[in-house]
Amino acid sequence: MNQITTQSPKEQRLQALAQDRKRILGLPPEKALEAIADHPYPVTLVQSMAEEDLYFLVHHIGPEDAVPVLALASNQQWDYLLDLEGWDRDQVSPLATTEWLVRLLKADADRFTHWIIHEKQDELAFYLFRNIELHIREYDQDPGEVADDFFTEDQTYYMRLRPYPALQEKGQESRDLFVKDLLNRIAVYDYSRYRDFLLASQSVIPSETEEELYRQRNVRLAEKGLLPFDEAVGVYQPLKPIELHARGRKTAAFDGRIVDAYPLPVDSQGPSEDADLFSRTLLQIQDPHALHRLQAEFAGLCNQVIAADQKRIREKAILTQVVRKVGGYLSIGLEKVAAESQTDTPYANANLIQYHLLADIFRVGYGCALALKWRAEKWQRASWYHHAGLPLSFWGEVFTGVLGGLLIKKPLYYDNYATGVLYREFATLEDIEKTTAQLDRIIAFDDLFSLMGVEIGSVRGDGPLTYENALLTLWANHSLNMGTAPNTPLPLRRDQFSRFFDELWRPDIRPRRISNTVREIFLGWIADRSGLTTYEISERMASALEQLFLNLEEELGDVERKDLDSRFISLFLFTTP
Repeated sequence: MNQITTQSPKEQRLQALAQDRKRILGLPPEKALEAIADHPYPVTLVQSMAEEDLYFLVHHIGPEDAVPVLALASNQQWDYLLDLEGWDRDQVSPLATTEWLVRLLKADADRFTHWIIHEKQDELAFYLFRNIELHIREYDQDPGEVADDFFTEDQTYYMRLRPYPALQEKGQESRDLFVKDLLNRIAVYDYSRYRDFLLASQSVIPSETEEELYRQRNVRLAEKGLLPFDEAVGVYQPLKPIELHARGRKTAAFDGRIVDAYPLPVDSQGPSEDADLFSRTLLQIQDPHALHRLQAEFAGLCNQVIAADQKRIREKAILTQVVRKVGGYLSIGLEKVAAESQTDTPYANANLIQYHLLADIFRVGYGCALALKWRAEKWQRASWYHHAGLPLSFWGEVFTGVLGGLLIKKPLYYDNYATGVLYREFATLEDIEKTTAQLDRIIAFDDLFSLMGVEIGSVRGDGPLTYENALLTLWANHSLNMGTAPNTPLPLRRDQFSRFFDELWRPDIRPRRISNTVREIFLGWIADRSGLTTYEISERMASALEQLFLNLEEELGDVERKDLDSRFISLFLFTTP
């Protein structure tokens, strides 16, 4: 019995075309070009691509080598390329604009001429204003009186190319050839339009015209989520879960072409072991139309983040980082909403991403990281270490890494190469909680130094000063009855440290472990110096102190007394006798 398909022929063609697009976008540059050329409907294939996909395909192949692909692209796709590549923030980039216009002219000269005359009149007038100086010869003026560096198509309108400041000679030559060729084509195509464009270029008010062109560009890009910076940065405005629910159901219809370069992180074979919550949630949605809308919305959100970060992304590897970043903060947002609403229904998150804007869920997730950043900044301004004039490195490698990720403009998670990088975006609520715990420990140690009245002053040891060796050296000073300045750590000599070293360990365990008696003595010393009770100390920083002892056991637990060498000990301050 034959299997009955529910798809219409049109739907089957569209599905086949979508599969071809995905396959080609994943091929190496040379193979992608061959696949497009060998496709039975190359024009339909290329023009069915979302503008974002074509943009990345052109840069993947290489702009110069991708001229055959540009020839197949639609005028709308050409617009998108110029909108992204022809501007430097809010100003037209003369060199970049010329480079891309030259490529489009090479791609399809006749269509380019028609397109720029009929669809880009304002842009053309502004471009000519920036590039040519016009002289109109009077009817009784001898042509020989016109300067030699002027050229003309009709012996009436004479033009001279304006020099570009600090422009490379190669770029200058390319611009000159392009402008002359363009003017010649316009004159041949329609002389009256040629004359009108020349006259219009001389009446351009540059600031007003550029501002209007920028506005039109922003309108076109806004449809893709690429908002102006002052609007796009709103994606980083934090949103609380209770505020998310108050915003109600999303009303915007996110329809349009699928952007394959911004794939929804969903795998039909099932979630991978490291799949985030957003990816696992997508697998619960079986409605293809709902997934289509989410794909369009997700692509728009990625574009908004790119615009807010003010990045020009041409490589898919970098784009993948943006996709991962957006998916991560969406996952954190979903986890945060679920934690505060205390709902554990199977499809709660699936309903959430269909009911609320993904941008709002992203804001909930990013708000968690931003709250950590604000807390770190507020603490730092009032902290003991800051008022003591100590550098950030005082907090040691791990704590310095955590603070370094929080005190930058956009907070990052200190990964310490666990996944191959030093810093990465926050991806899960667990990342937020781990960083919160680390920040709690830093604040607890800072408060402890403040309560103990520690004065670092001009302490000079043989190695770098950190919170660990400052505290442990103070303890050693107390245990050895050293000096008369109990608030300032005094670097140790080797013979002094050897006596202290013998008292640390349990005698019956190898590798050595710090004895419970020593732990209690240490805790009592801190309580005496800080004015806190041992219960308060344990409640505030039990895990932090335990980690301090673990570090001490790891560094010195296997070292024999006779082998002690201050050059390889970082947890105490030493002085050379």
